[in-house]
This record gives sequence, C-alpha cells and structure tokens, in this order.
Amino acid sequence: MGTVKYRVTINLLTPFNISSGQEKGGQAQKRTVLYKGKPYIPGSTIKGKIRWNFYRITELSHSENNCNCAMCALFGGQGYKPSKVYVDDFLPVDGENSGNKALAVRYGIAINRYTKTVADEHLYSQEVATGGKFSGYITVYFDNETVKYKRNLEMAIKMVENVGGGHSKGYGRALVQLEEV
Repeated sequence: MGTVKYRVTINLLTPFNISSGQEKGGQAQKRTVLYKGKPYIPGSTIKGKIRWNFYRITELSHSENNCNCAMCALFGGQGYKPSKVYVDDFLPVDGENSGNKALAVRYGIAINRYTKTVADEHLYSQEVATGGKFSGYITVYFDNETVKYKRNLEMAIKMVENVGGGHSKGYGRALVQLEEV
C-alpha cells in the first residue's frame, strides 16, 4: 500500500499540563513543556494514546516475547521490529484559539483517603497551558500485512479524548480531527 500521511488537529477544550517529569525552579512544581517559549504536545504523548486505543479496539493475541500481533507490527516490538507509525510533535496553530495563551499556575491539595481530610503538608502546584489548537502529522508505512488495520488505526487516532496529566481534575479534554493528506 505504501505511505499514508495524516494531518491531525487537536483542539484542547480545557487547560492542560504535559510536564517533563523533572522539577525545575520557579513557582510551579510541574512545569509545562515548551518549544520556543510556547506549550506543545510531544508526539510520544499522542503515540502512546493511539497505541493504547488501538489495543482496546483490535482483537489481539499479544504476548510479551517475540510477538507478531497487529499492534507490534504497526507500533514496533522487541528485537528488530521498528515502528511503522511516526508521530510528529503537535505545535500551536497561529490564530484566535491557538495555544499561545498564557501559562497559569494551579494549586491543589492532597486528600487522605482514609480520614477523608486534607493531608498535612501536601499543597502542590502545577503549570497549565490554557488550551488552544495544535496541529501535527502522523506518517504510517503500511504493508500487505498491516493495511487491513488502517481503519482501526484511524479510529484509534480519533479516540484520543485527553492529553497530558490531571484528567481527574478536568485537564486536557480534547477534540481530534483527522485528515488524510
């Protein structure tokens, strides 16, 4: 079949936080990742979501060692089995609703699950971007074995509903648009 390229637009409806996992100086403990001073969505974040969605909707007989299932054929597996799905970083789209909006610091507290009260000394802060629209490309190299999963892969991309951390706090709600180019 060959190469198929998709233009994917992610419209974030709520603030989001994708942090590097390393604490940096400043007011927030979890800092949003930035590219040229603007928040962005790393391709690895989206690829992980797509892989999980694909796993959920496809009948697979996945095993840990030397697997030949559709997920390993598309997303790569152990040994020399490279991925056929390449996801670019998603950068802000210039315009009215573009992700160029301000970064804000949100504060929260931890709740003790047993006493159902505020846990002592557990005030935390995280930096969030105030939503926006992001765009990027996904390139897939289909062969005779994997082309039959094209529809499932497209569905898995459209099923991405959240981006980043803090879903239980309402962060990162997303609408995804997919266009084959």
